[in-house]
Amino acid sequence: MQLETNTASYHISFGSGLLQSIGQCITDLFDFLPTKVIVLSDDKVAPLYGQTVCTSVQTVVPDTKIFVVQHGEQSKSLTVYDQVVGYMLENNFDRKSLVIALGGGVVGDLAGFVAATYMRGIPFIQVPTTILAHDSSVGGKVAINHPLGKNTIGAFYQPKAVIYDVDTLKTLPKEQLDSGIAEVVKHGHIHSPELIDWLMENYYKIDQLNQATLADMLYRSCLVKANIVSQDEREQGIRAYLNFGHTIGHSIESALGYGNIPHGIAVAIGMVTAAIIGYQKGITPKHVLDQVISVNKFLGLPMRLPKEVTYDKILQYIQYDKKNVGGFLTFVLLKDIGAPEIFKGITKEEVLDALYYQLNIALDVTKG
Repeated sequence: MQLETNTASYHISFGSGLLQSIGQCITDLFDFLPTKVIVLSDDKVAPLYGQTVCTSVQTVVPDTKIFVVQHGEQSKSLTVYDQVVGYMLENNFDRKSLVIALGGGVVGDLAGFVAATYMRGIPFIQVPTTILAHDSSVGGKVAINHPLGKNTIGAFYQPKAVIYDVDTLKTLPKEQLDSGIAEVVKHGHIHSPELIDWLMENYYKIDQLNQATLADMLYRSCLVKANIVSQDEREQGIRAYLNFGHTIGHSIESALGYGNIPHGIAVAIGMVTAAIIGYQKGITPKHVLDQVISVNKFLGLPMRLPKEVTYDKILQYIQYDKKNVGGFLTFVLLKDIGAPEIFKGITKEEVLDALYYQLNIALDVTKG
């Protein structure tokens, strides 16, 4: 799959055994080979796949090093960013160096932000190892977190390539599988109703980590993301639709502390909230709200806020959402499945009403 934007063109590869061919990929991508390569990974992924990637890369760039961060959202911080940049400076990485992000969305976001800012920008390659990262690795959004807001320090910076080896999904915990599927659901709700139908029909194979089905799912979902990003690289219009469910989702992550709930799980809850807000405002038809709820129910995704998260906390953190304009809350709402729209000026009272409604839905589903 090829993604074309105003500033970049790059290939997104899906398949088995791709980690062993990353060295050859680098040769194909660059007219002049990088002087040095840093493989940025985390302490869960590096022991599984770090050596394989480094061995492949070292066949073409002998000066290849791996830098391992702690897994989880806490690594998307200014502190860890400073550690990575300091390591690169101490080891004489220059403007002709290359960053490889080997891991999930946290590693991809951190590595991409390092690449975007180190010496005013050096190339990087995304090598995602989770289903969730199929969303974050495509499109060039890179960022780290601030204690008051998720992804508030970042840039738009496209990778040179995205290499998706589905073999890495064999080691994925169930919670991370569900987290990734939630982002696939999001793509279906905002753009592709047929993707929702396909997901429901093939969920058993996906849950069993059938490689061919996983690769097909990732391709279908990335096709949605690539289509949107190619039209709106810097989120001046339709790319904002990809934030469906994220306003509440990010607030949940902030309220719980980064890393204490998988991103996609928080977004799944946020999609239900957004559908309720739309319904209560007369924007989202009842059958659309019912479908959002039924999809979450079928896939075993949550319906309500975690018990540890109070409404006050949500209202506190929602005000820091980077999509807000002029102090007004901004939400992506659904006029229909596949027909999103951005609405500015949603009030805290409307959010609170939706959260109360959402609690009752969750209780009814539990009783049923």
